[in-house]
This record gives sequence, C-alpha cells and structure tokens, in this order.
Amino acid sequence: MSCQHVLREALPPGDSLRTCHHLHLDPLPQLVTEARSFVREHAPPLPEETAHVLLLLTSELVTNAVLHARTAIEVGIAIAEHSVVVTVHDQDLPARQWPYDGREGGWGLGLVAALAPSSAMSPHPGGGKTAWFLLPRGELAVGEAGSAARPGQGGSG
Repeated sequence: MSCQHVLREALPPGDSLRTCHHLHLDPLPQLVTEARSFVREHAPPLPEETAHVLLLLTSELVTNAVLHARTAIEVGIAIAEHSVVVTVHDQDLPARQWPYDGREGGWGLGLVAALAPSSAMSPHPGGGKTAWFLLPRGELAVGEAGSAARPGQGGSG
C-alpha cells in the first residue's frame, strides 16, 4: 500500500520495480527494532555503508511515526533494479510546520534529507501520509556539510 502510493514519485525514470514488502506495526517504540529487522531481511545485497544508512534512516522515519503520529504504521521496502525505497505510512496529517522549535530533537528528517539522494513526505489519498527515502543499490555520495541541519536553521553557521 505505502510503496505503491509513492513509487511513481520516488523511482527515477527507467528504474524498474522488482519486489515490494510490507510490515504493519502498532506505534510502540520497541517496534523500531522490528522495523529495522524487517528492512534488513528484505533488502538486497548492498555496500556496507549503504546498508548502515538504510537501517539508520528506517529507524528515523519509524521513530517519527511512533512519537508524532501515534497511529498504526505500515513500513514498506521496494527493491528496484538500481535503488531501494523505504516507506513509512501513518494516519497522521503531514506537519504544517516544524514541530521542534526551541526544543532538542528534530534531527531525523534533516538526517534523512542529508543522507538519502531523494526523500519526501507525501499525503496519502486514503488518509494520513507516507514518508519515504530512496537509496542507490551501490555506493552512497556523502551529503554536504551542514545539510543535516533542521529546516530553517541553515548549515554550520
């Protein structure tokens, strides 16, 4: 479900889908580990650094859904010929503004944007939203310094 909704937006032209898997979870913090295990189990062979980033970014998106949406969560992993897309769907509405003004935390989406060549949060026609990121099945290019800053806070100053 969540994979199918964003794949037209997420996959680059000519990158054909091979398979898609889904996992349904309740919004409990300890299930972040289950989501990581699910993604690890279904991921194709990847370079070590790419595999680490895949699991880190999965944790970030699932943690955001657990903490902020507090609804049922669907984790998806789509394996395409040249890339991997991870999706996290929940029934919460997309945030209208950054939720962490003046508070610690809030680095997760910036980290996703810095480490994934492509990512977004898409409203879902059936309700809620799907956060997703795409990684190449090969080596990753490292993001620019400061690109993991929270929105509106710029780089390293």
